[in-house]
Amino acid sequence: MKKLISLFLVTLMLFAVMTPAASAANAYDPLPIIYIRGNGEQLYNADGTELSATLDGLSLGGDEGGFSKEVIVETAVNILLPFVTEGMLFDKWDNYGRALYDELSPLFAGAALDGDGNPMNGTGVSPKVLADSENASKSAWSYQNGRDYNFCYDWRLSPYDHVERLHGYIQDIMEATGKDQVSIYGRCIGGGLLMAYLKEYGDEGHIKNVIFSDVLSNEATVISKAFSGQVEFDAKLVERYAGQLDFCGRVDMGVGFVFSDILNEIVIKTMDFFNQINVTDMALDEVEALYEKLYKALIPSVCHAAGIATQANYWTCVAEEDMDAALNLLFGEKGSELRTKYAGLIAKIQKYRENVSSDLDGFYKGLEENGIHYGFVAKYGFLNAPFTKDADILSDALVSLTSATYGATTAPVGKTLSEDYIAKVPAEKQKYISADKQVDLSTAVSPETTWVFKNAHHNVYDTYVPLMKAFLNGTNETVDSLTGGVNFMLYDFDTNTYVPLTEENDCELEFMTRPEENPTTETRLISFMRFFTMIIEFITKLFKGELSFSGILG
Repeated sequence: MKKLISLFLVTLMLFAVMTPAASAANAYDPLPIIYIRGNGEQLYNADGTELSATLDGLSLGGDEGGFSKEVIVETAVNILLPFVTEGMLFDKWDNYGRALYDELSPLFAGAALDGDGNPMNGTGVSPKVLADSENASKSAWSYQNGRDYNFCYDWRLSPYDHVERLHGYIQDIMEATGKDQVSIYGRCIGGGLLMAYLKEYGDEGHIKNVIFSDVLSNEATVISKAFSGQVEFDAKLVERYAGQLDFCGRVDMGVGFVFSDILNEIVIKTMDFFNQINVTDMALDEVEALYEKLYKALIPSVCHAAGIATQANYWTCVAEEDMDAALNLLFGEKGSELRTKYAGLIAKIQKYRENVSSDLDGFYKGLEENGIHYGFVAKYGFLNAPFTKDADILSDALVSLTSATYGATTAPVGKTLSEDYIAKVPAEKQKYISADKQVDLSTAVSPETTWVFKNAHHNVYDTYVPLMKAFLNGTNETVDSLTGGVNFMLYDFDTNTYVPLTEENDCELEFMTRPEENPTTETRLISFMRFFTMIIEFITKLFKGELSFSGILG
C-alpha cells in the first residue's frame, strides 16, 4: 500500500512539474506569417535568363549587367538633338518625346506589359520559384522552424491578378499548420496586393494581424506627382538631394545610379554657391516655365519607355486626387488612341481604385470592424526626388511619412512643428510627438501601433524584422521590449541598429542640414571659397590628365 501511495505521489509531483513547462511551451504559440514583398522578386525572360534591364536594375557605371558609357553618350546625343534643334529653338517638343521613347524603350523592353496589363514575350517570375513557394504553402516546415512563408508573385501586374492565388495559398498554410488564422506583413508595393486581398477576404476571420511596412499603397508622393506631371523646383532641395545621392552611394542604399565623387562635389558646391547669392530661384523659375511646355512629352515618354506606365501595381501608389490627371497625362484623354490600346490595363487600374484607394478611410475602418489587428512601420530623414511637388515632405526617399502611416502630421524638411501647433495637441497625445518635434503621430490612423524610424532609407528593413514578427504574433510586450515602449526610433547606418529617439540623440544626416536658410556675408564668402577651390582643382586635374569621361561619370 505504501508503495502505491509513493508511486501516486511521485506521479503527482512529476505531473505538477511538467504542467507549468507545458503551459510555458504553449504560452507563445506563433501564427504562420506570410511575407508579401515589393518589387524584389527577380524576373526572367522566356529562355530562363535574368531580366536585368528593369528600372531598378539600370546601371550607368558600365558595370557588369549595366550599359557602357559609349551607349549612354550615343543615347544622350540622339535625345538632346531634337531637344535643342526643335524644342529649344522652335518650341516643338513632339519629336523630342518620340526620340526619348525610341532611345530608352529598348533598354527596358522586357519589363513592359501589353495593353491588358499582361506580360509580354514570356517574361515573369521563375516557374521554379513559384513552384517552390506553392509547395512551401502545403508544408508546415516553415512554421515549425519559425520561418516566414514568402508569397511570390509578378510585382508588375495588378494586385487583383494575384488575389485568388493568395487566398488559396493562405488556405493551404492553415491546413498544413492546423491553424485557423495567419498574420501578414506587406512591404513597399506589396502593400497594394495586401490591401486588395484584405478588401476581398478580410471579413472571413482568418487574418489575425497585419503590418504595413513602408507601403506605397496609401500614396507614394514621388510616383503620384510624377505620374500626374506635378513638378516644382527648389534650389535648396536640389542641393540637399545631391548630398543625399552621395550619402546613399557611400552606404549602398538603393540608388539605381550613383555619380562619381567629383561630380557630386561639383553639383553640391555649385548649388550651394548659387543658393548663397540667390540666383538659383530666378534660374529655376525659367526651368519650371520651360518644363510646363515639355512635360507632356517628357513624362509619358519616360514612363512608357521604362515600362512603369504599364505596370498596374505602380498605379496603386497614385493618390486619388492625382489619378485623373495621371491617366490623362500617360494615356491621353478619353477616346484617345492610347486609351483604346491600354483599355484592359486601365480597367485593372480603375478596379483597384474603385475598391481600395478611393476610400482609404473606409478600408481601415473595415479592418477594425473585421477584428484585424493592424499596425505600421515607417521611416523618414530623406528627400523625395527634388523636382516633384511636395518633395520637401518628410520621407524615406520614396514614400512620405504621412502616407506610410496614413495620416501622421509632419513639418517640412529641415523644419519643426510650430510651438502653436504642439500646444494645441491634447496632453494625452503629446507622447506621439517625436523628440525632434518634426512628427505628430496622433493624427495617424493607428498611432498606438505605429513605429517610426528616423534616418532610415526605404531600403532599410532587416533591422526591424524582429519588431514586426513580435507584433504579428500579438505579443505587444515583446514589441515594447524591442522599442523601449516608445514609437520613435533613431537608426544607425554604421551598426544597422536602432535606439529610442530622444532630444539628446536627435541628429540630422549631414545633407539635411544644408544649405543655410539665411545667407550672410560670412556664409557667402565661405561658399564662394569652396566653389572657387573646387573649380581650380577640377581644371588642374583635367589638364594633368587625372580626369576622364569615365572618371567623371564614376
